[in-house]
Amino acid sequence: MNLKKLTLYSSVFALQGLSNAVIPVLPELAGGNSGGVAVSSLLFSGYFMGALFALVPLGILADRVGNLKVIRFGMLLTALSGFVITFSDIPLILGIFRFLEGVGCGAFFPAAFSILAEWEDSQQSLGEFNFLLNGGLAAGVFFSGVLAGFGIKTAIASFTFLAGLSCLLLLSKAGKLLSPNRNGKKFKHSESKNLITSQQNTYLLPELKNYLEQARKILFQTNFGKIWGISVLLYGTTGLLNANYADYSAGFLTKPELGLAISASYLAAMLSSLIAGRADVNYKNIVRTGIILAAAGVFLSVKLPLLAFFLIGAGGGIAVVGLITAVSRISSSGFAMGLFNTGIYAGLGMGPVLGSFFLGPLGYETVFFGSAIALLSGFFVKLE
Repeated sequence: MNLKKLTLYSSVFALQGLSNAVIPVLPELAGGNSGGVAVSSLLFSGYFMGALFALVPLGILADRVGNLKVIRFGMLLTALSGFVITFSDIPLILGIFRFLEGVGCGAFFPAAFSILAEWEDSQQSLGEFNFLLNGGLAAGVFFSGVLAGFGIKTAIASFTFLAGLSCLLLLSKAGKLLSPNRNGKKFKHSESKNLITSQQNTYLLPELKNYLEQARKILFQTNFGKIWGISVLLYGTTGLLNANYADYSAGFLTKPELGLAISASYLAAMLSSLIAGRADVNYKNIVRTGIILAAAGVFLSVKLPLLAFFLIGAGGGIAVVGLITAVSRISSSGFAMGLFNTGIYAGLGMGPVLGSFFLGPLGYETVFFGSAIALLSGFFVKLE
């Protein structure tokens, strides 16, 4: 692995590990018995709210000032947030810095995907990147539980340290290898050449208006709207299952068994990302394969949880490589990558909320089956 890849890959591993390290210890961070479900939910969802809030604006900023500067900002904010969370026990402060940690995530991913999309081995690199992305998520959950006996924030402190090391790499000569000779990226296809133009000498308000017009054109005059919709479906469906499976499985799975099943999804996503990245297969077929596997996993979740989560992770890992490749064929700009990532976080945020309205009258299994059928509809979406 060359130094350029090491710098970017180590950063995503540390960022994702830190984001998930809080999940097993949320009740303790919320104040134990004095906390409550509302505080735990705030600490959990604050991260996703911050990411969703930041993705598009900071994707635009990456086009304006360069990807490397935005990646550095994202990792510095991540490390700072981890440091405060490690040493603070005030729920309000923890909630604020979980939100800011999410903003750091929102800064990092559009710029990182924009860089990856410009590499000659972009599909393979996307697979490797997503392998370590899911590896970080798995490591965060696993080590948070294992190290909790030494202190509930041991894993948080450890991944904060790794994030700090990644910041040093990004600020060194190694980080400069990620910076192209030009700021921002332009659309690759002739029909999209005019969607992103240089805005260095314009005022902010006209520029924002121009980006809104670009977003409208991207969503409705290219395949981007279809790609975005598939992302919302995929992550909304899997988010709905993940958010409710602990309650659904309480009668037949122990906590260690549930943890094993969830870990299997991350492991499968790691492996499938590598395979999809190296496969000489059309990105359309990669997306369709991922949808089928993920939908099959949701169907099987009512009977075979370990296999189900493995299939869900494998499907998600495969599909996201194909989806990002599809986006890069339209544009490799930070703006486009940020807009794409809003689909992921919109799905994660809205899926569980919308599904909760149907759980009461219909029950878990009916809602799970219905969400799987909705996901399968993405198989029939034609990507040009």
